[in-house]
Amino acid sequence: MNKITNMDQLQSEIKRLREQAKHQEAQLRNDYEVLREELKPRNILWNALSSLTGIKLQGNDFLNTGIAGLLRRFVLRSERKIENKFYDVVDGLFDKIKHFVNKFSGAEARREERSDERETRDTE
Repeated sequence: MNKITNMDQLQSEIKRLREQAKHQEAQLRNDYEVLREELKPRNILWNALSSLTGIKLQGNDFLNTGIAGLLRRFVLRSERKIENKFYDVVDGLFDKIKHFVNKFSGAEARREERSDERETRDTE
């Protein structure tokens, strides 16, 4: 700030400082109320549960996001279980098909084919 040289500048600076003080007091009151609200036992409990579960558990927010979050987690777990069971079934089917095919084209069947091919070459 520049030096104050006359009475008008002094009065305007006093007015500016009073406005700034009012604004800071209002901000302090607001911060105090927020802090007071956060330190209520009920809110401490909700905040602790929120940090443990990762879901915002505050009043109506819990109903909107908390239940939805829990459902999402349940669905994801169920989806993984179903997906793993599906993969197990598909793997089992492929193993059965592979075993079935190997019965007819196993190592012995291939040896027989090779020996038949050799015999036909040798006889020619």
